[in-house]
Amino acid sequence: MPGLSFLSLFVLLGCSARGGAEGLEVGDTASLPDSDEGFETSPESEGGDVRDGEHGNESTNGDESGVDEACPPSWVLTYALSGQVDITHTPLNIGNATAAVGGLASDELVIRVADDGGVPADGRVVITDFNLLQDFRVSVNLLGEIAIVTHLLSTAAEECGVATGERIGTVMDWDECNEGLEHGTNEWSPDEGASGAGCVNDYRVEGEVDCVDDSALASCEDGWLNDGMNTLDYVYNQPMLSLKFDSNEWERFTMQGREYGAELPTYTNNRTWLSLQGELKSMVLEPTPVCLCEQ
Repeated sequence: MPGLSFLSLFVLLGCSARGGAEGLEVGDTASLPDSDEGFETSPESEGGDVRDGEHGNESTNGDESGVDEACPPSWVLTYALSGQVDITHTPLNIGNATAAVGGLASDELVIRVADDGGVPADGRVVITDFNLLQDFRVSVNLLGEIAIVTHLLSTAAEECGVATGERIGTVMDWDECNEGLEHGTNEWSPDEGASGAGCVNDYRVEGEVDCVDDSALASCEDGWLNDGMNTLDYVYNQPMLSLKFDSNEWERFTMQGREYGAELPTYTNNRTWLSLQGELKSMVLEPTPVCLCEQ
C-alpha cells in the first residue's frame, strides 16, 4: 500500500518533541479513564522531555540536544476485540446462523494516533495490528445434521499501517476502500476482495473449516465445501466499517454502519458478516516509525 504520513498532522497539532509532548517521556502510559476527567499521565512522567536517547530516533535538525522535532512520538492504543459472525444467504436460507467470536487475550486491534499535549489526538489514525480468531460451530438438522466447524485466524500487521482513517469526535471513519465487482452476491470472494488505503490491507486468513455431512437432504457441496476438512490460507484486503466510540474518550467502540456488520468475502455459498466491539487495554506513548513521518 502507498506510504503513509503523519508529519503534517504533527505540525498542525504543534506537538513537536519540545512542544505538545513536553512533560511526557516515551514509554509513558495514560491511565484508563473511569470518569469524565479524561486521561491522566502517570505521575512518574511529570517534567520529562522526550529525547533522542530515549526513543531511538535520529536527530534531523543538527541540534545538539538530539531531539528529532520532525518525528515526535505518538500513542499506541490496544483494544481487546469481541464480536459476532452472521452467515446469511445460504441455499434456501436453511444454513443461516450467528456465532460469537473473539474474547481471547490475543484478539486485538492496535491503532496509532498523534499526541496532542499529552493525550491521544483526534484526526488521522492508522491501524498497525489486527488479530481475531473465528472459532465456532454451526449446524442444521435436515433429516440428519450437517455441521460446519470453523477455526480461522485473521491477522494483519505492519508498523507503517495496514489501514488509514480519521477520528473526529466519537466516530472513526476509514479512507476509501472499494469492494470488488461481485460484492453484494455469494460470488464475492477473497480473489477480488477490495482495494484502497481504508481497507485492512494484506489481511490474512488461515485455518480449517470442517464440514460434517450426516444429512439426507443437504450436502457440503451445496455450500461449496468438501466433505471433511477444508484447509484455507489466503490474503486479501478487508473493508471495515466506521468505529463508533461511546464518548469523546477512547475507551470503547462498536463497528457500526450496516444491519450485520462488515461483509467478509468467502469461498463458500453464502454471505458472511463481522461485527466488532473493542475495549481499551492499554495506551502507551512510543517512538513513531520513520515511515509514518516521511513525506
